Amino acid sequence: MQTSIKTLFDLSGKTAIVTGGAMGIGSGIAKRLAEAGANVLIVDIVEKEEALETMNEIYEIGGKVEYLQADIAKTSNVDAIIEKAIMVFGDIHILVNNAGIFKYLPVTNLTEELWDRTMNINLKAPAFLSKAVVNFMIAKKHGGRIINISSIDSLKPSGNLATYDASKGGVRMLTRSFAKEVGKYGITVNDIAPGGVNTPGAAKIMGDQASQEQMDAMKAGMEQFVKSLPLQRMGEPEDIANATLFLASNASAYITGTTLVVDGGLLLI
Repeated sequence: MQTSIKTLFDLSGKTAIVTGGAMGIGSGIAKRLAEAGANVLIVDIVEKEEALETMNEIYEIGGKVEYLQADIAKTSNVDAIIEKAIMVFGDIHILVNNAGIFKYLPVTNLTEELWDRTMNINLKAPAFLSKAVVNFMIAKKHGGRIINISSIDSLKPSGNLATYDASKGGVRMLTRSFAKEVGKYGITVNDIAPGGVNTPGAAKIMGDQASQEQMDAMKAGMEQFVKSLPLQRMGEPEDIANATLFLASNASAYITGTTLVVDGGLLLI
């Protein structure tokens, strides 16, 4: 007998950890998973006050959410994240490694500081948090879902983002490596590669010191970019959230080690 659509996407009784969930793409993911019935632990580096808008929206729909302020770049915080989820919700079924940073910089200006910070947040953190969650899931013998947010830049570099691109390329291979090893435990591991998405971070690309001329040039370039996309619009956090729900649900039960591209057709241009 076929599983009903309602059952396929029902996450009731499941617990999800979402890193970088206070705002932007992570906020959209946290809200969508909560709407599907999951208990959500948001982990972010910002003060809790900055996550309250997301949390209140979840409360308004009757969802369950908790917050933990933590710098995921420090592996010493991994145990605290796992312990918080277990203490509040009693289990872990879904991990979404969403938190990430990027900075536009030509390869001729690469700095070791930027390289290390980017790799620690974008690649090392997902690796060690996934390791801890996988070990927990294996011990509990109930399987689970790990979803990594990579980037379209892991497939098609856009320029001036070598550090970011390298980290996200690593996330794609990390996804495949974990998937190959943990599938026998009923754990699927996939990544989502967003294209351009409207987020607070993306809106601040030029920084506070940008001149009006630079801002005008960026706006014109963005308008041209959007027109070139087959779908002719930027992505929204909800687009990535919907893809995450699919990979977190039973609808994707036979999918692992793959990249789901959500880019409005960017790879076609």
